[in-house]
Amino acid sequence: MRTSVRRSAVVSVRRSAVIASAVAALAALGAVPAGAASAAATPAGVCGSGYTQIDSHAFRNSSAELARVYLLYNASTKFNCVVTFHASATSGHALTTGAWLDVDGDGKEQVKDQGTYSSYAGPVRLAAGSHCVKWGGMIEAGVGTYTYTSPWSHCG
Repeated sequence: MRTSVRRSAVVSVRRSAVIASAVAALAALGAVPAGAASAAATPAGVCGSGYTQIDSHAFRNSSAELARVYLLYNASTKFNCVVTFHASATSGHALTTGAWLDVDGDGKEQVKDQGTYSSYAGPVRLAAGSHCVKWGGMIEAGVGTYTYTSPWSHCG
């Protein structure tokens, strides 16, 4: 009796590990199965612990919101994070989507994530400290490309 209980516990643990590995692998490919969404399916969840939203910009056509680019900040690490999320009208559709971030005076190039995604692009992160940031994103949907790049902002 003890052996069968132990075996079923081991099988259950292995099954859970296999399922978790499969979901992680699918997420890495941008193909998370329905019902496998987690806290990471929010801008703060994608950017990580300690990030809070400080700005956003919506991409809209004449009838619907297509996506929204978010700027987040982590006060303890002094990092900014940008992620572009598909709205319900485009979620699940593989579309060219991008997110970018640049820090004024840091001597580094703009960081960018752009590719074919069905839920979001990013996260892109840079240390900002007391510098201004320029951030933005894009989505190609239907017959148009919707792009936003902020002016230098959120200084300090």
